[in-house]
Amino acid sequence: MSPRRPVRFTAAAALAAALALGMSCAEASDEDLIRELVEEAAARAEERDVEALGALFAADYEDFEGRDAAGTVRLIADHLARRRGVVVHVLGVRVGAVGTDGRAEVESEVALSHGAAEMLRRLVRLGGEYYRFRIEAIRVASGEWRFAYAEWRAVGTVDLFPESLAVLRKLFPDL
Repeated sequence: MSPRRPVRFTAAAALAAALALGMSCAEASDEDLIRELVEEAAARAEERDVEALGALFAADYEDFEGRDAAGTVRLIADHLARRRGVVVHVLGVRVGAVGTDGRAEVESEVALSHGAAEMLRRLVRLGGEYYRFRIEAIRVASGEWRFAYAEWRAVGTVDLFPESLAVLRKLFPDL
């Protein structure tokens, strides 16, 4: 082996490491931040942390039935109060382009299940209830993303996005 070969390998490895480090330090994209917003909302709901969940709504939020942020948070809190051990699986998130007004259209699908039945659901291959959300996210003055509008409806497995169905099949392989 020539002495130049290890030097070339070392230089190539150093370059690859520098590129990887640079990529990992890159600022998150708007799409990534919006996906994180949806995931964070799911986590806050599972934890029943309605105060932290409420902080994810923009000041001028309104849902499809005219509820403001406080009304929507109350609706979620009531839903959580009637169920034990709510589990929220974010199945898919589709983020549209961010407009010049700092708003983005988002579609998200989630599976909800609750109680001790979560383990039973895995055994009988039942994924729970599925919902599709149409969301408008807005970048607020701090640069963070918040929910500005939301509407939702129940959907069946046949109506799920292909990527959502793929996630669901990972959670429930025999579905």
